[in-house]
Amino acid sequence: MLEQLAWEAGGDWPLVARLAHVMALAVRAQLALEVGAGPGIVTVWLAEAMERTGGRLVVLEHDPVVVEFVTGRLEDLGLMERVQLLQGDAHRTIRAVAGPFDLVRLAADRSGYLDYYRAVRDRLRPGAVILAEGLAKEAARPFREAVRGETNLRTVELPMRGQSLIGIWWPSRVRA
Repeated sequence: MLEQLAWEAGGDWPLVARLAHVMALAVRAQLALEVGAGPGIVTVWLAEAMERTGGRLVVLEHDPVVVEFVTGRLEDLGLMERVQLLQGDAHRTIRAVAGPFDLVRLAADRSGYLDYYRAVRDRLRPGAVILAEGLAKEAARPFREAVRGETNLRTVELPMRGQSLIGIWWPSRVRA
């Protein structure tokens, strides 16, 4: 069913969904955070990964219509048990979610990426994954510039979903 949803969405969605899924499994994510759910394609793949790792996914979404739609999709697939959807302004709700995070996906308002990153930066586990899409947009430039200068984040950009970033949080000094 997950494959079918991704293929029906078309474009890069199958690749983005699988990538998020594989990364969540690779880090054995116990807590994943998704900022912006969109059509929920990646959300369901992350939820399925949380099912496998025994973790949970927290989704921050501004649009109540999207929250309702994604909730229905997750319930239909039997994946809602591992997911918490928080409706509201992610600039506020992100600060209310306790970490530490194993995976963070940014897929909301590109102009907010730097704020979201700053809000989670100190709550990332060593080895945590950051996925951010839509970096080709001018609004994402402050985030791109900040992460380029970040010594604790190893990144690569890929030509999918409007230029995407995959980063691994790897502090030079791991806190005890």
